[in-house]
Amino acid sequence: MLTLWNTKKLRDKLESRELPEWQVFAYFFITVVYDHAAFTVAYLGLDGQQLSFYGTINIVSALVITFIGVLYVFFQNGGKSGEQFFQRYFSLSVVVGIKFAILILVIPEIINIISNGIAYNMFPWFNSALFITLNIMMFLIIGHHVNLLAKRS
Repeated sequence: MLTLWNTKKLRDKLESRELPEWQVFAYFFITVVYDHAAFTVAYLGLDGQQLSFYGTINIVSALVITFIGVLYVFFQNGGKSGEQFFQRYFSLSVVVGIKFAILILVIPEIINIISNGIAYNMFPWFNSALFITLNIMMFLIIGHHVNLLAKRS
């Protein structure tokens, strides 16, 4: 059974090396499907419209943050001398990523409700700033958990 919410439980499985290869693949597959779906939905949402400035910022920042974030997690795992990078990275990225995906969906709605829809008129950059901040935080937390595992192995 895949662990989809409890980060500590997953970290314990990783530390004891009880995570079978098929589960690592499942986490990898979920990550790839999620990434593809997120960009597909973003492009389909354009409906023939030109990509906005903030849409461009979101796409470019996602690419840059992912590139830097994966390198960060790799080095948190011990770099070239690290062990089980893919098992740790893909499984933790799903479990931690689900929580951040929920935040990325829920926080803008809460802000919209609280502000009666005027917050985004006053601060059109808010969604991009939120997306970038949460994306960075997600990699920092994944790196933290990977680092804890690397220190114990």
